Amino acid sequence: MGSIGKRLSSSVVLVCLSVCLSCTVTLANEERVMVFTNRTNIHWMNQDTKEHHIMPLEGITEAKYVDFDPVDHMIYWSDVQEGGSISRATLCSEDRETIVSDIFIKHVKAAFVSIAVDSIRRAIYWTNSASDLIERVNLDGSNRTIIAQYDMGSPIDVEVDSKAGFLYWLDAGIKPRIESCSLSGLGRRVLVDLSDQYPSILELDVKTQALYWNDKNTKQLFTARMDGSSMKVLKSGIPHITGIFIEGDYIYWTDWWNKNIERTPISADEEHSVILGPVKDMEDLISFKVNSDFVHCPPRPASKFRAYTYIVNRTVEAKFTWKAGYDWKMPQYFELDQKDFDSQIWVEVYKISEESDRSVVLELEHSQKYEFRVRACNMYGCSRSNTPEVQFTTDTVSPILSKEEQINVFPTLLKTGIILGGILLFIGTVLAVWGYWRSRKRKSRRYRAVRYSTSSYIT
Repeated sequence: MGSIGKRLSSSVVLVCLSVCLSCTVTLANEERVMVFTNRTNIHWMNQDTKEHHIMPLEGITEAKYVDFDPVDHMIYWSDVQEGGSISRATLCSEDRETIVSDIFIKHVKAAFVSIAVDSIRRAIYWTNSASDLIERVNLDGSNRTIIAQYDMGSPIDVEVDSKAGFLYWLDAGIKPRIESCSLSGLGRRVLVDLSDQYPSILELDVKTQALYWNDKNTKQLFTARMDGSSMKVLKSGIPHITGIFIEGDYIYWTDWWNKNIERTPISADEEHSVILGPVKDMEDLISFKVNSDFVHCPPRPASKFRAYTYIVNRTVEAKFTWKAGYDWKMPQYFELDQKDFDSQIWVEVYKISEESDRSVVLELEHSQKYEFRVRACNMYGCSRSNTPEVQFTTDTVSPILSKEEQINVFPTLLKTGIILGGILLFIGTVLAVWGYWRSRKRKSRRYRAVRYSTSSYIT
């Protein structure tokens, strides 16, 4: 019995040690990440290493607000152009997807589409200052529902307490106020009356059960309990801020005028310190902790992948060229792979270092079908999506474009045709006007000649 007890106690100790070790490893692998927008771009910065990146995302016209889903590790942002939309992508700019579009009527610009992710119920909430309402939708884009719409002035900022199941928002209309309700829209009530203030942002700190907001008139930062009680001035002399978040004992904000991200202790009177800057047109910002695997990004895929085939001394040669994508400020190299048509497996045939030219020449056989791709790689892996590929047969001797290039050729030709058509139309219009002017001038000369000859005859 004693031996059994000793074995049990030793096994318990080993389990505890393994759990503690795994927790320590998890904490050691966590990175503090800050994400913010500046209209046409979304930025993220590793607060531990100060590594700053602009996410290589296209098609962003005016991004305003951002949030983070800790379950799927996705960044969400709202864009107020073209009817308004909410999109998402990973920190490595992969798996981009638009989950909500047509938030308001097109050609009607809503300056405030604040968003808040409910990671527990897998939903996202947003404000619509064009229609003065608050909506929600599941993170898969289904079940779009209006949560609050009556007696709304101008809802501009929304926050969610997922665990408690409550929604908080800032109404900056004629009667500014902070309101709350359940996540289904029930139990709506006014928490703080801000009639004598000009607020523009709201922040919720669930850990300390506190609300934070600003007053642009007095340049002050206020705080209160989440039930609206114990309202007080927290900081004075705060500039025009467009985003705010609380982390530990510090409060961070984006300074619109100085174009910086700054911070100051919540409880102590210390000077503001600059974290990052200058960055023009900064808007909302957030901060969170994430496993380091999600910020160690492989390079973005190469683009403009082309193959040129030609014959040299009765030998078919193919020259491959491409353009490198974003490298996340890390050394990268490229792998040229060939597909085996029998096994449908990609086989590496050439590796190109970062310092080398973006081109490779290979000898191929006559009358054979080939398929190649190029992958960008670094120490964290290779590009995982949108890898460019080319297919060709060595019977033909001509440049071969990847599918991406083939798709991009048509808009280029269309633009070229439109430009040439416009030039020809302009030239034709000028010639027509000139011809009309010349004909009028000839008629005028003839008329004057006839009048002169008639008057001379009469005389």
